[in-house]
Amino acid sequence: MLAWLSRRVVKDAWIVVGTWALVALVCLVASVTGLGGSNLFERAVAGSQSISGTQSAAGEQILATLSGDAETVSLLVTDIDISEPDTQQAVADALEDAHADLRALVGEQNVIDPFVVPGMLSEPAAQMLASADLDGFLMVVTVDPNGDAVAAAEDDAYAREVAQLVARVEARLAQVPDELGGVEPSVRGIVSDDTLMVNAVNDQVRADLFKGELISLPLALLIMVLVFGGFLAAGMPLFGALVSIAGTMGVLYALSFSMDLQSFVINIVTVISLGLSIDYGLLITSRYREELARSRDAEDTATGGRRRRRRTGRRDPLITACVTTTLTTAGRTVLFSALTVAACMFGLALVGTSILRSIGVACLASCLIAVTAALTLVPALLVLLGRRMLRPPLLQRIPVVGAVQRRLGDVTSDKGLFRWIARQVQRMAWVVLVACVVALVVLASPARNLHLLTSTTELLPTDSDQRTYLTVLEENYSAVTQQDATLIIAATGDRVTDFINADVAAVDGIAEVLRVATAGDYTVVYLDLAAEPSSRGAEEAVASIRALAAPADMWVTGQAADQLDFRQAILAALPWVGGFIVLVTFVLLFLMTGSLLVPLKALVINLLSLAASLGVLAWVFQEGHLTGVLGFTPIGGVEAYVVVTAIGVGFGLAMDYEVFLLGRVKEYWDAGADNDTAVAKGLQRSGRIVTFAALIMVVVFLGFVSGELLIVKEIGLALAIVVALDATLVRMLLVPATMTLLGRWNWWAPESLKRVYDRYGLADAPARRPAPSVPATEAGQP
Repeated sequence: MLAWLSRRVVKDAWIVVGTWALVALVCLVASVTGLGGSNLFERAVAGSQSISGTQSAAGEQILATLSGDAETVSLLVTDIDISEPDTQQAVADALEDAHADLRALVGEQNVIDPFVVPGMLSEPAAQMLASADLDGFLMVVTVDPNGDAVAAAEDDAYAREVAQLVARVEARLAQVPDELGGVEPSVRGIVSDDTLMVNAVNDQVRADLFKGELISLPLALLIMVLVFGGFLAAGMPLFGALVSIAGTMGVLYALSFSMDLQSFVINIVTVISLGLSIDYGLLITSRYREELARSRDAEDTATGGRRRRRRTGRRDPLITACVTTTLTTAGRTVLFSALTVAACMFGLALVGTSILRSIGVACLASCLIAVTAALTLVPALLVLLGRRMLRPPLLQRIPVVGAVQRRLGDVTSDKGLFRWIARQVQRMAWVVLVACVVALVVLASPARNLHLLTSTTELLPTDSDQRTYLTVLEENYSAVTQQDATLIIAATGDRVTDFINADVAAVDGIAEVLRVATAGDYTVVYLDLAAEPSSRGAEEAVASIRALAAPADMWVTGQAADQLDFRQAILAALPWVGGFIVLVTFVLLFLMTGSLLVPLKALVINLLSLAASLGVLAWVFQEGHLTGVLGFTPIGGVEAYVVVTAIGVGFGLAMDYEVFLLGRVKEYWDAGADNDTAVAKGLQRSGRIVTFAALIMVVVFLGFVSGELLIVKEIGLALAIVVALDATLVRMLLVPATMTLLGRWNWWAPESLKRVYDRYGLADAPARRPAPSVPATEAGQP
């Protein structure tokens, strides 16, 4: 298949490049402009953290039905002293025009603040909307043109009417601070509603995305220039990455019409797409240069060094042969790697939560785009460059830099740093094995106390007006601050009242029953918890409430309830989702290597590496280390979606480098080298590319840590840790040690599985895939 693909790419190189350019342009224009409608960032939603089919989701649905589809717009007025009656009257006079305009928009009953209440701040109802220090107040406007009725979800006309009214109310409230300037010149105001909060997150997503790419792309280019010695070769993986990102943005835009996309999903998918694209493109370009150098030397030997007539890349047999060999070797490795990553992404989509489903589907699409670009676009560009890649790199002409670059960029030698590392490891394999396992276990130890969160307002940028609004509300407006948990009971009457007073109020962890309301056939109870809503103490209180013998059906909602439901959903899905990922990965590695033990070893080592990465993640974000360096405030745990995404994506990336290394080791083993030689040479040939690919990925991931959104910081650092640990401690030390100790058993499989591999193994025919040369002194009997 790959040999056929290479012939098509060589023959139709211009068509391939032109098609990709057109697709990338269309996807980019559609996602950025929205083609006359809402663009990708505008279509992103805040969404609920609850999981369908759980108590939280059912309770929120009931609450939504009871409260109707009204939209609330608020104005928080600060820095104005309203403690004196004269000032209160002056404020009321200044608000007359605003009251009149707002009532004309939404009706008299839907405009509330302390100064529409007769008697003003002498009345308890007005005091609820005044700050505790009487240095500000709250105006609340309800936009509800439908009254108590609930519009159908597909009623676009009603949605547009509400959106237009909300926008007009926002604009009118924004004028109020200026109108109060005559009473207090320093007065300030913040308008807030659900739409503005979503916009605040979306704006930060856009800013973080731009900042992350601005940091990571130049650094990635610099590393590739150092590796390849010039901009020509370095630009190939980067060009493929840019096209992949554009294609991924288009896919995300299309997905936004069929599923809710959380704002931060855009950043997560983009950073993964960028990393994978550069990773795959780097491997293809590096192997092509290796084949080109080897074939050029063979051609010079055959022709006595005579110059051949220059041909275009598409007609040059040398270029055709090198592209074919590259795609049937490195291309095969890239394809296997992408399939393992795709299997992990598909597993994420199977978990059953809307956010993980969107992350899984989007990452799956980005992985497929990245591998398709690496197997078609990058080779097509290399074909069009022809023999220009044979020219001495620019950096090699600089005296000192040239010597360093020749060492780093040598793609043909079987001897070097990584072979030396392999030989040192092989001399003391048991010591290295034990030391690596102990180190990984120590790093993993903080994960024992890992606390999973489902953040809500914590996603808002710390310096945004909307975050300030919520902070001031929580500190100074206790009467209107959102409750920690909500209890919905499908009954009313004395039995329910007795249950609330005798049982619910007595639950350990309940600080106060804030208020009780009836709505139709339901009783709604608003609870204040003794512990923070995201803490383990809050989760225990919610679990205790759910365990009570209620007089009717009962639901508990809130952040702690969401976290409990999420953990239960993950634990329920873990056996079969994890089993699916492990089975698919095992089968793919077996079909690649023909070994039973190599896939098992890879699975165990990668799981240990992931545990170590999660331990470091908990140490940083949950325990609060490196806060000054990374610029964040710890919130007592790690975002649940980050942990699950890091496990899924991290497992795929770990397998990525496992496939890179095994691909080269298997080539030497198949060529007749003994196990230790195959491991040493395989590490030498793959170690350089794995190290630089990992370095680029770490740079890309850390570039996004520079953003402001905490959840993006967490996923960026999590993936950077996974890649850094895997490419150094695991791939350079632990894997060579285990393969050395296993010896010939690395390649063992029962006879029945050998027959399966002989028939279905995904290995290329020898005639199509030249084996690396192995000197007779190093060859061994397999």
